Amino acid sequence: MPDGSTEGTVVVKQCPNTHCGYQSPEDARYCAKCGEALAGIDAVAIPQTEGSQVDRPSEGGSKTCPRCEHGNEANAQYCAQCGTSLPKSETRPEQPPEEARKNPLREMVQPFIDLVHAPRALWGVNASYLIEGMVYFGVLNYLHMYFNEYAHLNDVYANMMVGVLTAGITFAMFCLGFVADKWGVRFALMTAFTLLFFGRAILALGPTVGLPSDGLGSALHIMAMVGIFVIITGYGMYQPAAYAAVRQFTTEKTASMGFAMLYALMNLGIVLTAPFGLVRNTVGIKGAYWVFICFTLLALLLTYTILSRRTVAEAIARAKAGREAEKKAAGAPPAASETEAQPASEDPGAEKVTRIPPPHLWVLLAVALACVVFIPSPWRYYVWGAVAAAPVVLLFCDTVLETRTMAAVLTWLAEHPLANGKFFFFIFCLIPVQTLFAHQWLTMPMYIERAYAGTWDWISRYFELALAANPLLVFIFVPIITALTYKRKVYNMMILGTFVMGAPTFLLAIGPSPWTLFTYILFMTLGESMWQPRFLQYAAEIAPEGRTGVYMGVAQFPWFLTKMIVPLYNGFFLQRYCPQEGEMNTEQMWLIYALIAMSSTVMLILAKRWIGKDFKTKSDS
Repeated sequence: MPDGSTEGTVVVKQCPNTHCGYQSPEDARYCAKCGEALAGIDAVAIPQTEGSQVDRPSEGGSKTCPRCEHGNEANAQYCAQCGTSLPKSETRPEQPPEEARKNPLREMVQPFIDLVHAPRALWGVNASYLIEGMVYFGVLNYLHMYFNEYAHLNDVYANMMVGVLTAGITFAMFCLGFVADKWGVRFALMTAFTLLFFGRAILALGPTVGLPSDGLGSALHIMAMVGIFVIITGYGMYQPAAYAAVRQFTTEKTASMGFAMLYALMNLGIVLTAPFGLVRNTVGIKGAYWVFICFTLLALLLTYTILSRRTVAEAIARAKAGREAEKKAAGAPPAASETEAQPASEDPGAEKVTRIPPPHLWVLLAVALACVVFIPSPWRYYVWGAVAAAPVVLLFCDTVLETRTMAAVLTWLAEHPLANGKFFFFIFCLIPVQTLFAHQWLTMPMYIERAYAGTWDWISRYFELALAANPLLVFIFVPIITALTYKRKVYNMMILGTFVMGAPTFLLAIGPSPWTLFTYILFMTLGESMWQPRFLQYAAEIAPEGRTGVYMGVAQFPWFLTKMIVPLYNGFFLQRYCPQEGEMNTEQMWLIYALIAMSSTVMLILAKRWIGKDFKTKSDS
């Protein structure tokens, strides 16, 4: 269509924003003036005049989008292809896009700009995730005291009940990750918050109505465990669904910051639990739990209101269009599913062949069963219960829901993400460094309170402040580090991050002092911020289409094992090296813990040639 013509017509899309009304070409996806999405807007033909305000990119573009490299008019404020805000100062037509991308400040700021323009659905997930982070850790902080005060359990059994919740949640993620994939993230999130609401209400109801509470097996104890079981089921659906939603609502260039913000907001939620000490001192633990229940209801209402079916569908469509635009700009070939013939095994008329799980899965099962022998009672019974329930869970998983046969179970295991030997090794070699997470609540409170008493009493008395520094720093570090490193290779970030996280543990082996403690917290948090969000992003992005929830559940399985393993030995280490009374030798304790944590980095380095050569960072579908 020639510019300036006074004859004929031009096909345009008119911006639906009543304050804008800008007319863009029919192939535009976003308004160049206000950035409003044009998805669903029908193109119309209007008379073409000299005054027609149609955004027509010139040859090579007068203003090149730094994100997708689309050429836009010099006066465009937003990219018509991907909706990214365009810099106002860019006026040089010949400026190559590479120059813009090499600007360090822009590289750091651009992910934040992209996140601000994220769809409404993503912010709905973020808002509920912040609330749930505060509620989950708030309930967890008081759960040990809940069983002490209301169920009259001693410290040993109260700690076991807390372990049932934390380990059960992680195991539930492994089993229930498919819910979001099969029925959609909105259904999974709504169901999860409903279960969390009722589970926490059951937990708080026992002491509220004054049920009999005389230890293990009492009415209050049984009711509390029913509530915990409901919470476990809800949370097992929730977190895989939240990460699946982030993947569905983001593009390749916004995914890193999307996953990072989810992790950062969870840690901000932990920080927000600090003021609840005043609530607990005023209305007690059961009163605090009812306040948390109200916040759970708020998260449910926010999810229902913000994540409407239409909002979710528009967010998924926008993200899909953005990913296609990014692939087109990068010159990537079409997806394999569009260009390659389906394998013979996909023929609906072909006979299904039972596949056998690889040897390392059988070894894992044998080791897990053998470990049961060494687990003391009553933990042994919980583990046996989980083992007995596993076949039932497998029979009801999505891939075997229709057949429910042993052959289907074996095939499901053979096609499970853990069947990939490299993925199996990769996630399990992170267990040693993840032990430092468990030590944050299993070892660190007692260590600070006991080792710093007498010499640095102010640290000993207010150890909660030292522990709160970790989530606060994570909230600050994660977005900044992600903005600076989102283009770096995942495997290299895992090596560097695990090293930075594990190495500071050697500082604690020098002996208890304020500078070793706070330096450890600073650099341990820095390392955590470097690798943990990228690992969760990696697990989500290698998942085939429609299986993100399953992969996110699998990624949590080593964390489940960590929660089971660390309590088996950390109590012994505390009694021997950091007793409540007697001579201490905390230096040796932390030296051992440091060597354990650093083994993750060593294994990642040694396996780099094996894993890194064809290290998969994206889904094939």
